[in-house]
Amino acid sequence: MLLGGAATGSMLPDGEAARVERRADCYDPAALPPVETLADGRKAVRLRVLLWNVEGLPWPIRSGRGPKLERIADWIARRRAAGHGPDILILHKAFVPEASRITLAGGFRNILPGPALKEKRQLPAAPPPDGYAGAAHWWKGEGIGKWLDGGLYIATDLPVIDSARDAFGADSCAGYDCLSNKGGLALRVAIPGAPEPVTLFNTHRNSREPAQVGIPRAETSHILQTRENDALLTAFGDLKDGGDALIAAGDFNNYRAGDRAGRFATDPAFRLAAKGPGLAARAAPMTDARAWTEAYDLVGYRGSDALRVEPLSVVTLFDGQNGPVLSDHPAQYVTFRLSWRGDAPAMPIAVPRCATRS
Repeated sequence: MLLGGAATGSMLPDGEAARVERRADCYDPAALPPVETLADGRKAVRLRVLLWNVEGLPWPIRSGRGPKLERIADWIARRRAAGHGPDILILHKAFVPEASRITLAGGFRNILPGPALKEKRQLPAAPPPDGYAGAAHWWKGEGIGKWLDGGLYIATDLPVIDSARDAFGADSCAGYDCLSNKGGLALRVAIPGAPEPVTLFNTHRNSREPAQVGIPRAETSHILQTRENDALLTAFGDLKDGGDALIAAGDFNNYRAGDRAGRFATDPAFRLAAKGPGLAARAAPMTDARAWTEAYDLVGYRGSDALRVEPLSVVTLFDGQNGPVLSDHPAQYVTFRLSWRGDAPAMPIAVPRCATRS
């Protein structure tokens, strides 16, 4: 994905300049989606999730991205101002300030980034195959350090009650992808009135052909990073039996080696929010070939014993048909319905309500 060599380092921007982070110490119920009562007596909310790889790459890798990134920010700001969401914004490749400021334009109370430029992996790294680390090529971007942060963001008004992030291991990347400090980001958010929280997960694993090191090495990296994502979620307390409901987005634009071998692939409750007839969504297993070919990026999900998660609609935006092309990835807009028993007690929320103004 990232092009360059040692001489390019002096031309790249400050790898920490784009970083945005804020976490609200209270939540505003008026800013959250309303709770409704379904015909069967269950309580429910609809969550609108916008997933967008915004191609926020710096010069000389890309040039002239500023105006299109501003259009992305303006569109999200207008939708939010009109009360049309998204409730959760998930960004990839937000490496430059014009890209990370998209979260600020949306006015989200909570903006959580992925690994910073200089963050090292805290959890044990997945052990690479024999000879993998020794075969690194500096002229392909390997072993020369990180020039950019992870480019990951999750932004939401929902109260955040816990969060975790971790970079991938130093020897878990391949090719030019090694120049950015990719990793994983997990949040636990509360749905006021619901009996349990929801985990949100974001990651951007190693690319394949753009890594420029050959498919076998790139796919080996993908498996290593998938194992490290799994370790992060396990440490976060999400991948145990009966864990939180989950909404996950990541490098789901191809059916890759890690997608075949990782925890999501072996979890019988995990599904993809795939395209159905019209704008409707359908639940698809990880092995569903149609789901992988119909959408450039995908969002996965899992319910829990107490919280049902259902995708209602999926639409691809800014792909040249539904809006102009603003990035090398179109946006994916998914609406979920989360529901629970009407008599289930609401979980206490550690984040207090914001004081109302008189």
